[in-house]
Amino acid sequence: MKKLLIVIVIAIAIAAGIYFFKGGKVGGLSLSGGSLPSENAVLEYVPADTVFFAGSVEPLDFAKTLEMSSKMGFDYSAMMGAGFDDLKSELSDSPDAAKVLISLYGNYLDAVKTKSVKELGLRNEVNMAIYTVGVLPVVRIELDGTDTFAQSIAKIEAEQNVAATVNTVNGVEYREYALDNHDDQVPTMVIAVNDNQAVITVNTALDDAKDLQRTLSEKPTTNILSGGVLNELASDNGYLGYSIFLLDNLAIVDGLTKPSANAFGKSLQDVLDAYGAGNDMKDIQTPACNTELTGLTQNWPMLSAGYTEFSDSNASYKMVLKGGNADLLDTLGKMRGHISDNVSSDDFAMSFGIGLDMDQIVPVITTVWENLTKEDFTCPPLAEMQAGLRQSNPMMLGMMSGMVAGIKGVGFSVVDVNEEALSNVDNNPMAFMQDGQFMLTVTAEKPQNLLQSLGMYAPELAQIKLEDGGEPQVLPAGMGAETKIALRGHDLVLMMGQTDQLIGKIESNGSLEKNGLMTFSMDFKKYMGLLEEMMASAAENAYGSEKEMLQQQQEMFAEMKKADGIVKGKFDITDEGIVTSSSYQAK
Repeated sequence: MKKLLIVIVIAIAIAAGIYFFKGGKVGGLSLSGGSLPSENAVLEYVPADTVFFAGSVEPLDFAKTLEMSSKMGFDYSAMMGAGFDDLKSELSDSPDAAKVLISLYGNYLDAVKTKSVKELGLRNEVNMAIYTVGVLPVVRIELDGTDTFAQSIAKIEAEQNVAATVNTVNGVEYREYALDNHDDQVPTMVIAVNDNQAVITVNTALDDAKDLQRTLSEKPTTNILSGGVLNELASDNGYLGYSIFLLDNLAIVDGLTKPSANAFGKSLQDVLDAYGAGNDMKDIQTPACNTELTGLTQNWPMLSAGYTEFSDSNASYKMVLKGGNADLLDTLGKMRGHISDNVSSDDFAMSFGIGLDMDQIVPVITTVWENLTKEDFTCPPLAEMQAGLRQSNPMMLGMMSGMVAGIKGVGFSVVDVNEEALSNVDNNPMAFMQDGQFMLTVTAEKPQNLLQSLGMYAPELAQIKLEDGGEPQVLPAGMGAETKIALRGHDLVLMMGQTDQLIGKIESNGSLEKNGLMTFSMDFKKYMGLLEEMMASAAENAYGSEKEMLQQQQEMFAEMKKADGIVKGKFDITDEGIVTSSSYQAK
């Protein structure tokens, strides 16, 4: 099993590595959402009803995208090569499939270093997709028209002493490798070249017409481009056509609970039957389970993701768990709180904010609880879940919510850290706090009342009289460093460390507008530099394997800090669904 996991990880790394570098065009050129190209040689083989897809509609130049990454400060050759030597050292005991995949990954790392995929036999404009045909996984990459890829596979086999089983299906020759040297019940990995495309997939116990023929050589009647799902995702979410991801939750659940419902379900049942496990899922393959589980899944029918911006200095990525129930989205959206501008700034090393309207938490949970318990489920897993829910009552949470009433958000900010103090943190941890700048921001409807409520547990807080916009007050008990608290509109701001330098960085917050659930911001170069110093400090007092591990982490953060830019992330509930967005802006 360990070897099988290695194989899977490497396969994903190969695919994801190439896929990542196809993120966008240099110079800010972009496709507008909903206007994707209508033709793509690779996507002609991807069925419209695939339940999983990750790939590009428009191929992109490999060297140019690496050049763009370099401008952002990333050395992916070093980052992706981390740990590769360890993988190579285990090859002698690995199954043949792992030997081939790890060697292919090594060739890919060489391509990253030389900024050329010529030695891989791929087109300069890398065109690839990872998808499923029914339940069968497929990686498909367009080649450059030469036999270079086939030659590289032959070279790997010779170097690794791998003897492939060579067969033909539907006129296509394929090479077969063991995924597990000790278990005949594990599918084998297959590599083939067809229609000027390299294909990596699996050979199962099914007849070839049901697996290999479908994955290697057959084009679906309706492919993913002509079916319109990619255009719909691009139009609805603003995705560029460079790389789009989708996971069809509803089709998966429908197929799991009713095999005849779609191609995924039929394929999965065929595979289970072939391996003598045809009855393993019968407990959920009932009309009741199909109706009830798909009914719940319709609330969140699809997960998708894609770039919404990509240029030579900026990148924005978005992931959407589509919401199919407007009432549920409206209910959940009531939990959204307010994250103050005081929490985050591009000048801060790092900040993290949570926006939760604490007055709405119990009502929202109660509404969802009532909806899940008011009608009896008959599908066994759902009935069991429902019985557990009925044993608890969310109204009990109200007893614990009094002290946080009125809070709309909270945030923690590492404004700055003295690197000299950080490098000596093991010997003098107090200097780390004293010389740094840290803020804790609490946003509330009536922050002064919140301070009085906290005084029930810390009487000294009740004695503090804060004036909105006035001078910060020193807290009676610090945390190894000077600690002050200030009132700025709806914000209570706790400042630690070099508080005099922090005062001018906070502003009055007069808003309680619901603006999100969670935010994150980081000065990438500055924060990675801080982590590098921490690892270096810890390594000084470590020994043996622990010291070696810390030194490796130090080297990794030293490499990562070359990326000089601002990373931002946001998690929110909108009328689209549950949305996670992230961005990188080079300085």
